[in-house]
Amino acid sequence: MFATRIARQAGATARAAPKWLRTKTSTGLAGIDVHPNPLPALQEKYTRTLQTLKALPESAVYRQSAEAVTQQRLDVVKLAINDRSQKDPSFSEYAIKQVTDKIDSGMIEELIIQADDELVLAAKMIDWKPYEPLQVPTPPGQWDGFSMRKEAGEGED
Repeated sequence: MFATRIARQAGATARAAPKWLRTKTSTGLAGIDVHPNPLPALQEKYTRTLQTLKALPESAVYRQSAEAVTQQRLDVVKLAINDRSQKDPSFSEYAIKQVTDKIDSGMIEELIIQADDELVLAAKMIDWKPYEPLQVPTPPGQWDGFSMRKEAGEGED
């Protein structure tokens, strides 16, 4: 039984062999494993995020900013994936380094986590509808800053 389970796992691992070979063995961060095939995974997450953002109105500020950042990152990843010498393991690490240097937001595994978080947030924004007007209008002066002069009765700032 134990040997059968090991054999099944080995077969599944062989079928799911990554196109990009990784020479990196550890991220150096607790709880974050080295992703075996990070660039295609990142491309897929960015593409799904852009598709999800299309459900928001074009006038929504969140959609505009998230689309701009995600599209810029997707372009960087696509450029690295489309390079002609993908089969060399040293090149794949070089391509991953190029992506992380251009995006400049951590290791590739951290970028994947950020992309997951952005995708989840985009779905929540669709549910929350922050672009709609408030149901109850804000009271006058709610967003005014604190003023010592005004509180002391000395007039306006």
